[in-house]
Parts: sequence; C-alpha cells; structure tokens
Amino acid sequence: RVQIDGVNPTQASVYLLFDKIMEHNVDVSRLFNELQAANVELTIGRITDGGLRYDVRTISGLQGVEDLKELPISETGLKLKDVAEVLYGAPALSYGRILNEEPAIAFWVQKASGYNTVEVCRAVEDELERINQDPALAGINSFTFFNQADEITGSLSSLLQGGLFGSVLALAILYLFMFLSGSSLNVLSMMGLMLGVGMLVDNAVVVLEAIHRRQHLGANPVAAAARGTKEVGRAIVASTLTTIIVFAPIVLSKADELSVWLGEVGVTISVTLVFSLLVSLTVIPALSIRLTRNAGKENLGDARWLTGLRKRYLRVLTWTALKHPLVTVLAIMPLVLIITGGAMKVTSFKPDVEGDGGIQRKSLYIGFDYSDAVDKKTSKVYTEKVTEYLEGRRQELGVKDIYSWYGADGAATTIFFSEGVVSPDFYAEVREDLRENLPEQAGLVYRFGGDEGQESGAKTFSVTISGEETEYLERFVDEAKRRLASIEGVGDLKSDNDNGKSEIQILVDPDQSGRFGITPQTISEIMSLTYRGMMLPRLQTGEKEIDMIVSLYPDDTESIENLALLTVGSVDGQAVQLGQVADFQFGKSPERIFRQDQKSGITINGTWDGEKLDEVLNKIRPLMDGMDLPLGYDWNFGSNIVRAQQQQNDMGINMLLALACVFFVMASLFESLLYPLVVMGTVPFASLGVFWLMMATGTPFNMMAMIGIVILIGVVVNNGIVLIDHINTRRKEGLSLDHAIVEACGERLRPILMTAGTTILGLLPLAVFHGANIGGAEYYPMARAISGGLASSTLLTLLVLPTYYRLATLGVQWLQTGRRDWDFSRSIKALSKKPDFVEEQ
Repeated sequence: RVQIDGVNPTQASVYLLFDKIMEHNVDVSRLFNELQAANVELTIGRITDGGLRYDVRTISGLQGVEDLKELPISETGLKLKDVAEVLYGAPALSYGRILNEEPAIAFWVQKASGYNTVEVCRAVEDELERINQDPALAGINSFTFFNQADEITGSLSSLLQGGLFGSVLALAILYLFMFLSGSSLNVLSMMGLMLGVGMLVDNAVVVLEAIHRRQHLGANPVAAAARGTKEVGRAIVASTLTTIIVFAPIVLSKADELSVWLGEVGVTISVTLVFSLLVSLTVIPALSIRLTRNAGKENLGDARWLTGLRKRYLRVLTWTALKHPLVTVLAIMPLVLIITGGAMKVTSFKPDVEGDGGIQRKSLYIGFDYSDAVDKKTSKVYTEKVTEYLEGRRQELGVKDIYSWYGADGAATTIFFSEGVVSPDFYAEVREDLRENLPEQAGLVYRFGGDEGQESGAKTFSVTISGEETEYLERFVDEAKRRLASIEGVGDLKSDNDNGKSEIQILVDPDQSGRFGITPQTISEIMSLTYRGMMLPRLQTGEKEIDMIVSLYPDDTESIENLALLTVGSVDGQAVQLGQVADFQFGKSPERIFRQDQKSGITINGTWDGEKLDEVLNKIRPLMDGMDLPLGYDWNFGSNIVRAQQQQNDMGINMLLALACVFFVMASLFESLLYPLVVMGTVPFASLGVFWLMMATGTPFNMMAMIGIVILIGVVVNNGIVLIDHINTRRKEGLSLDHAIVEACGERLRPILMTAGTTILGLLPLAVFHGANIGGAEYYPMARAISGGLASSTLLTLLVLPTYYRLATLGVQWLQTGRRDWDFSRSIKALSKKPDFVEEQ
C-alpha cells in the first residue's frame, strides 16, 4: 500500500470549488439540493409488460466531469462552471515538508500481510532507482529516508558478528579445559558445530565430563558413555527445566511490554535448550564412543595446571565448608551483602525499566509551540528560519539531514546525526546548545522531544490533575506548570490543553438576525455546507464511481475577512453577510478529553535533565501536595510512570512465581524440600555479580537488564543442581558427608567452570561492543547482567553452596536423632573438625 503524504492516490475525488457564488447571488442551499437531485440514481419500482416484469431505475445522465460543468443551476441559464471550478484530484495538503532546505513529499510504503519486510524494502529501492532514471523526472530526487530493512539487517548483522566472535571464545574455553586434558580436538570441533555456544553447550559439557571421568576410572568407552550419561541425566534434565520454566509466569501473565519481550526470548531459549538436551543425552554419548574408542588411556589424565587449580580450590573449600562454616555463613556472606547494599545506596543504583539508558540516539526532535493562532504560511516562515540556522551549523553539530514539517498551529524540525548513533553526552550537549541558541521568534517556544518527551535525550515524567469540570481544571494546570518550572533541570513542559486547536467562535446576535428573517440554525447549516463541505452522491462515469465533494475554494478559507463576507441570506435582493448578524471571538478547543474513574483529567508532560528520574519525582511530590485543590480534585503521576511502577511490581511477582516454579522442579528431582532451598541460595549470589558489574561499568538497569535477571533465575541454579546431585550420588556410594562434599566438588569443578565460561564468553561480544539492538534498545545491559550474575554465582556456588549443604544436612540429622542433651560448644567444635582425608586431596 502506497500513500503520498497521507493521501491514497486511488481515493481521488471530484471537488466543486466555489469561487463566484457571492458574485452571482446564488442560494447555496438550493444549489446543493439541485446537485444532489441531478446525480441521484435510484430503483423506484417495477412494471409489467406482456407478462414480463421489469425494474425501473432513474439515471442521472451525468457521465463525467464535463457533464458536471454544463449542469444548469438557475432559470437564467447559469451553469455550474460559471460559479465553481470542477476538479478531479486529491485534496490539497494542509501542511508542507522541507528536507535539507528543499520542498519534499513523503511516500509511505507498507507491505501486505504475509510478505517479507526486507524483500519488500529491497524491491522498493530497486523501483526508486528505476524512477530516478526516468528523463521526465529530471531534477527530482527520490530516495528512501527511512528503511525498516536497514534496522532489521543491521541488528541481525551485529548479532551475527557477536555470535561468531562468541563462538570463537566459547570454543577457546572448551579447548583450554579439554584439549589440554588430553581429549581429542575433533570432538570439540564437532560439539561446537552441533551445539553452538553459550548455554547450548552446557548440557553437552556436563555429559562429556561425566563420560570422561568414567573413562579415567578405567571404564571402556561404551560403559563410560552409559554410566556417565545416566549419572548426570536426571540433573541436566532438571537444570534445563528450571531454565525453561522461569518464563512460564511471564508468558502467561497479562500482555505488557515486558511480557512481550520475554515471551519472544523465552520461546527461543526454550526450544533451543530442549533440542540441546536431546542431543546431549543421545548424540553426545554416541559420538564419545566413536571418537574415543581408539584413544589411549594415557591421554585421559588431567593437565598439571588443572590438577593444581583443583588442589587450591579444595583448600579454600575446606576452610569455608568444613573448618569455618559458621564464619562463612554468619559473617563473610552477610558482610558481602552489606557492602553490596551500601555501594548501591551510595551510587543510587536501582532498576529503571522505563529509563532511556541503553537507547540509541539517532535524531533530535524540536517541536514548535505557538502562543497564538498561526496559519500555514506563517508557520512555514518560522520553520524556514530555524532550518536556515541549522544549515549554517551543520558541520559543527554533526548533522546529516534536517527535516521539517509545518502546518497551521504546529511545526517541528528533526535533525539526524552524521554518525548515525551518537553518545549520550554529545546528544545532551547538542540539545542544550540548541536550547540556548536557536533563533528567538515572537510567539514561538521551542520544545525538545515529542508530546511525551521521546527523541529528547532526557528523562521524561508526567503529572495528571483530575476533577469534575475540564474548564475548571485548566486553572490548576497553569499553577502546576508554574510550580514544576521552578524545579532546576525541568523543561519542555506541555499539557494536553496546549494541544488544543485554535478556533473562531461565532456568536450570532438573535435580535440582528431576526430583523433579516435569518435563524441561527440557517446560518449554521450554510456555514457547515460551505466550510466543512458536503459529500454528494457518487458520480457514475461509466468505468467507475468517483466521490464528489463540495467545498469552498482554498483561498476563501485563508482569512477571517472572507468568513465575515459569507452570504447567509438576502433581503429585497440584497445579500446579508455573516459579519452583519454575528460577532467573532478567538478560543481553543481541546483535541481530546481524558477521563479516568469518571473524572476529567489533564496531563502535563515534561523532561528532566538529571541522572535519576526518582530525584525529580521526589521534588514534584511536595510541590503538588502543596496545591490547594478543592474536594473532588486530585493529582497523580501520569500513566507512563504509573505503568512503569506497575510493571516493576508485576515483574517482582513474576520473579517470585518463577522462583516457586524452579523450587518445585528441584523438589521433584531431589525428592526433598531441603536441598531445593539450599540451591535457591544461589540466586542471591547472582544478584551480587549483576549489581557490582553494572555499577562498575555504569550500565543502565533497564528493561534489557531485567530480561537478563529473569534468564539468570533459571540459569544460576543449574550448577547448584548438578553439584548437589553429585554430592548425593557420592554419599549413596558410601562416602561420609564431608568426604562426599570434597570429592564431588573436586570432580565437578571443571564442568562448572566450563559451562559458566562458555556462556560468559559467548555473551562477551554483546556485553562489550555496542550496536546490536532491537527497536533502538541495545542488548549489552542484558548481556552484562547475565555475565556478571553468572560469574558471581559460579564462584560462590563452588565455595558457599557446599557450606549451606553441609549445615542443612547436619541440622536435619540432629532433628531426626531427637537429642535433647545438645551441647552447643561441642557441636561447634564438631562442625569445625578437619577430616583426615583432606590432606590426601
């Protein structure tokens, strides 16, 4: 579908533009009636002749525009062409466009349902190239100003580059842990090609590690594959389900912006992880048998550096879990939490789902707010002056294109930057520069950003005042704007009633109109027919039907003087003009009336140049509470802030539901309620890494970061599940509690580091390099949230989770024995007693 400046060419109509009605003293109402009657085709009944029945239909006889021109409209032989200009075409535009100081016309091209956006855009570009080569259009340049295909392909390209780079890094970490341990590089290559990077290789790594350990203990390839896969099968199924199930509450919740984003992400991750799990349980064991059948046992040992790393880890684990568990749980971890909380307090770090951090800045919008009524021509003059000023500073401001539109009572200019995406600091500098230096013009106030502050580069807020009477509200709105303007850093204030259209209110004098025998109803009807226009019956041309519209000639609507000269009646052959029976006054009518809870409301939008939106909200509250609003009138923050707060509340509820789902999955795995609680202790570990990394790098905690947090809920428990499941397995094999903890943690060190390393390095390109985005929102906050959370949870899972596990198990054992002669000091010594086997490790 193609539209030219909002007008579909297939909707062209016949326009009857009257320019000589007053000169010939034509009765407008009678003329319209005759036009309707002349163009009416109706089925009026049936007749019977010779036993046959026929339908009877009247035909107007008008076959086209030329017949309309010759239509008689009076007894004196006056024809329609004598008093009107008959045109076939689209309506005249009520606004204009300027692109880089040249007049412009915009084309909107919209793809049909079922077609590919990129393919359609490419086809349009090819057609535009052909049009530009047409000699008949010499001097006219047609080009794509905005191409959605570029955004789609650009985002895919950034993701592809990040994915390829991440693949190399993920393969490198696998190579580091396995190739140096003596495994075949061919296995790694095939696993990398089959399973991809990041989380997709986690299950494969765990299965391969279990198989490798069985081979190291002397099992043949077939037995090692069978026993190793069985050993970890239940754990990786549970860990995959926990990653998937966290999305269930989000996807099934109400359709808000966050659930839409997470729904798309969740479905993609879930499908890929399910296939990854299936491959890990089937293809991986089969390939390990085939590719290691001829491998010598001398290649199955661990590398010296890995053996050394394991010894150092077990020393630290012995200190935290076996020798000083209470110090770890009651002193070290609370201290880490307190320090993290203090850092967050000092830096004022908190989630800001509606924040503009991490949003690409490509253009700056400058709105024109007129204090008085302005016609299209005057608006164009204002716009041209601003455009001329910006053209003179094009290089200095780094501007590529300057686009403006103008119309009656409104205009705007948007500048597009040469670099495409600019830094927030540069964006703010340009905005403040233009705010101070744009040319001053009488009756014009510049506003940066759209009606809700978009494309301004600043934080946006809104305040709504509600009550019974809309007219009464305007008084409080003016006072509220005055108070808000007193806050330093607040600007671009604009309320709903500022958008009201200027209007001329016609006050008919009943006494004066009565002397001429003209009623107010007659005046209203004539004005409606002339200024609003009238849709006549469709004109039958033989080939198709064409809309036929009656309207005034455009020049007749350009001034108030012409309005006053409008003929509304006659007395003794003399025309009676509107100015003789009515007075005129100026006013504004609201474009819309907002109602909530059966009350009218007016919203004030503004921008805030500070770092945190909460800062200005805390300043606004006392000022607005200080307003003396009568009973029945109240204020609140606008819908965008309320929506953001509600979204954060919903996010919190969904996270709790996700945690509950993860808990029940683990409870079914361990057949216990205790160990799922122990594993759930890894979730706070993840938040520590998220907060520290984002605070250290100045990363905004926006919607993308929130998506990363949700993904982390399912991911961070995976290592805990695998670790505790292996400890339980070793205990079933006959090892004591402490011995099982040390053995299992030592054996699971390598796969835990590998799975975390592949995921973090797979996300590294997205976390470090900017560019990959969706709708202008960049991916790096999400990548950094996942990377930081996974790094901290991995470290603390290896050191603190075994401590929780040991204390919880000992506590249950004590409760089960039912000892009432419990000696506190003796129990503490028992907890800290070093097992004899530790030295052997």
